[in-house]
Amino acid sequence: CVVDLGAGTGKFTRLLLQHLPATTRLVAVEPVAEMSAKLAQEARVEVINTRADAIGLATGSVDLVTCAQSFHWFDNEASVAEIARLLHPGGTLALVWNNRDDRAPWVHALSAMIEGYAGDTPRQRSGRWRWILNDARFVLEKEIVQDHPHRMARQDVFERVTSTSYVANLPDTEKAALRKKTDDILREAGLGDADEVVFPYITQLFLLKRV
Repeated sequence: CVVDLGAGTGKFTRLLLQHLPATTRLVAVEPVAEMSAKLAQEARVEVINTRADAIGLATGSVDLVTCAQSFHWFDNEASVAEIARLLHPGGTLALVWNNRDDRAPWVHALSAMIEGYAGDTPRQRSGRWRWILNDARFVLEKEIVQDHPHRMARQDVFERVTSTSYVANLPDTEKAALRKKTDDILREAGLGDADEVVFPYITQLFLLKRV
């Protein structure tokens, strides 16, 4: 059994489907039913609309728990205890994030602009979640960091900016100001007239084995 925890709309869940045998039970856990509605139509995916600390599957029944772009939303003791309960000894917890690569100065400038609106919103960049890497119930087996550039139309850069949860909810007037700031950042980076932009990202994967 594989559990995709914090599945959202199912982007990562569908990737998992491509790599799992047809006989594998795949459970997507997402507390917001509206987000998982389309995923629930997938014949091979079982959707459970619940919190990470109350999944309710049988103890030791899970081989793999994946958290893609999600663990920082429930990196608390109750949720980790539930994950540890579900995984059998030797089972794997996979934490995956795809983050903007701030080593590029213009990306760093975009990130600084976006983070200005974060407030106390849970996010991977805070590092608060890293306590699990030293938790006695798990052993960190592998950490993989890989460049993952995204090629996109220049106008899609702003769409990436506004896809961040705490930016998406801003009033239209503030979004208009953000669009101008985004254009200014791209222009200063020499990308003002580009039709296409290579947006650098870094993918991080942490594999932890259940003791």
